[in-house]
Amino acid sequence: MFKKMLLSSLLCLSTWASAQINLDLDLTISHQEETHHTTGNVVVDENCTTSIVFNGLESLVINVNTQVEDQIVTMQVQLFQLTETNELTPVTEPLSPIQVPFGQAGTIIVNETDNSGSLVLVVTPTLVVTPAPAE
Repeated sequence: MFKKMLLSSLLCLSTWASAQINLDLDLTISHQEETHHTTGNVVVDENCTTSIVFNGLESLVINVNTQVEDQIVTMQVQLFQLTETNELTPVTEPLSPIQVPFGQAGTIIVNETDNSGSLVLVVTPTLVVTPAPAE
């Protein structure tokens, strides 16, 4: 798994990312009577897989890959669990891509197979505008 992530990172570095995208993240995990809620913000490069980890939830790794076409952001997400031996174990297969316009929220929901819990990730993408170099 580590080799796959390393290869993906090298491939990402060898290609020119055409856009940087800011992702506002709102994560809620519910299991039986417990609920954990956290938010975050991350800047990702288009067409590059980025691993996202929330403070306090270090064992949950969310891989996201984004693409932009006509102001619509397509996000492919897969969830992993980081084991005690620092191995990434897939929790899900790659989830169905979601498509949202910049500035609008997209929701990813994963339910446990026995319906005892769920993960809800709300992602709002915005385009990062880099200022032109001063002349």
